[in-house]
Amino acid sequence: MPETVLDRRHTVLMLAVVFFATFMDGLDGSIVGIALPDIGDGFGVDTATSSWVSIIYMMILAGTLVMFAKIASDTGVRKVMAIGLAVFTVGSLFCGLSTSFGMLIASRAVQAVGAAMMAAAGPMCCTEHLPASKLAFGLSVVTIGSSLGFAVGPALGGIIVEYTTWHWIFLINLPLGIIAAPLMLKAIPKSSEKGGRPRIDGLGVVLLFSAVALGTFAVETVSYSDMRTWSALTGIACLILLAAFVKWERTREEPLLQLRMFARWDFSAIFLCLMMLNMSFMGMLYLVPFYGRICTDMSSLEVGLFLLEASLVTAAFGLPIAKWSDRRGRRMFCVAAGLLTALAFFLYAIFAENMTHLIFFAIMIPQGLGWAFTGGPMASRLVEHAGEDRDMASSLTNEAYFVGGTIGIALAAMVFTTFSRSDGVDISAVSPAAFIDGFVPTALMCAALAVILSVISYVVKDGKKA
Repeated sequence: MPETVLDRRHTVLMLAVVFFATFMDGLDGSIVGIALPDIGDGFGVDTATSSWVSIIYMMILAGTLVMFAKIASDTGVRKVMAIGLAVFTVGSLFCGLSTSFGMLIASRAVQAVGAAMMAAAGPMCCTEHLPASKLAFGLSVVTIGSSLGFAVGPALGGIIVEYTTWHWIFLINLPLGIIAAPLMLKAIPKSSEKGGRPRIDGLGVVLLFSAVALGTFAVETVSYSDMRTWSALTGIACLILLAAFVKWERTREEPLLQLRMFARWDFSAIFLCLMMLNMSFMGMLYLVPFYGRICTDMSSLEVGLFLLEASLVTAAFGLPIAKWSDRRGRRMFCVAAGLLTALAFFLYAIFAENMTHLIFFAIMIPQGLGWAFTGGPMASRLVEHAGEDRDMASSLTNEAYFVGGTIGIALAAMVFTTFSRSDGVDISAVSPAAFIDGFVPTALMCAALAVILSVISYVVKDGKKA
């Protein structure tokens, strides 16, 4: 039963604020992609190195989100959301003022901590303050907010980079944060029976974050010939730390994460599907801005406007599809999400050498529909298969997105660097032919991931609705 049942006006206001918070999370996860060529040129770093502007954000989010979900569960979502917005805004300021690549990466990490707090608390606002009859719709608003943020980011980033500098993709968060703060405090009720000290499993936090960080480093560096030994060692260390995390959590009375959810094969399968969808999506989203500039002579604005088409498709169909899945079941919608995404990425591979504006425009339709079919149906499906742990499962939808995004960008960078033979090469020096040599295998890999998740989604039957 929700802690505080809100009237219609406050329900709408709370969902609007939660939508805004998750939208900002997604926006800052993808808006950077369109500016990576400019950031790489400005700081003189190669394609794979510049990807760490995106990877560090996803990595910090994935590594700390579970911890902040536990803190929100103990102390109330309102406090965590408010502090998260403040940290996010400060981090954005320093990102925009960065004068070196190292400063940008450090500031991006601070920004990601604030984003993780909002991403953890946002879905819990629905499970704490909405009645069961509105829970599925509330979770759809949350996931579509994140989806739209990921989709709108490249288009907005293209406009900003075209008319100003890349610094403004971060500085634009300052007025948004200032406007959102009072609305957030007004819209989200206090959790009166909470507010105590959070019961945090410190060792569990360290083990989980270290495993995520080392795993990301292992995937990212495997394409560098002089770092493959380190890549293998960090990959092994990641697996050891994950095993240690599982063993430690099983001994705790107040674990950081209820591992019994993952003992259910259907829950684990759906979580994997969410991860794989975002691995596929973010891997391609990382490379498309470079492809547009190097291989088709498009400006950042032109690429962003094409990607805006995909976001408009997501916006137009996201909520209607979520409501439709409430009535007809989630299974086939999740299958369709993977197939549509795979279609878009296969088309990238097929037409990579002969891309026209019309073909690029056509590809955006299945790309936008793929994300529209993901947001409500697949996230609600995860919660419905979580048993009695639905509160934490609602936050784990975002965990799956960000873990998948982190791995996806790292995998895309690895595959691209390997096939294009651009290890250590400055972005501006990669030829169109070499770029396509790396772009096509990466697109095929992302399409294959989407096909696999469609198969898994078909195998898992729908669970009992809330």
